Amino acid sequence: AEQLLLMVSGVRLGRMNDRAIIDTLLQSDLAGLPQRPAWVDGSGLSRYNLFTPSDLVYILKKMHDEFGFEKLKKILPGAGTGTLANYYIQDSGYIYAKTGTLTGQVCLSGFLVSKKNKLLIFSVLVNNHQGSAVAVRTEVSRFLHEVRERN
Repeated sequence: AEQLLLMVSGVRLGRMNDRAIIDTLLQSDLAGLPQRPAWVDGSGLSRYNLFTPSDLVYILKKMHDEFGFEKLKKILPGAGTGTLANYYIQDSGYIYAKTGTLTGQVCLSGFLVSKKNKLLIFSVLVNNHQGSAVAVRTEVSRFLHEVRERN
């Protein structure tokens, strides 16, 4: 992810500079974020990069508007595949999302097609949990299944 950020910097700015491209993106493409994130580098494993669930929903909406849902379905893991291999099986074909896990944190952000065929964009963040990540993911799975059933 760090290399990708540097490559974007090289293309957009003509030089590879994390801070400069982050500032540029926050002032241009991501200027509409609901809350300004703490963003220090391209690492997905850094505890210094702090985006809120509402920021992630904003980015997913922006991606949906620019690329369309069919294209996003091809790049995001679907239920029962990739990082979702053991989750959302009952909702296969209806959920496309990306996980994020660090010690004490579990996040899932993506798209959910409801029983009434509504496309929902969501981001669930469980922060500072004391149990196992597997137990948290199982509860998030139950929660999203219920959201799908009721909408």
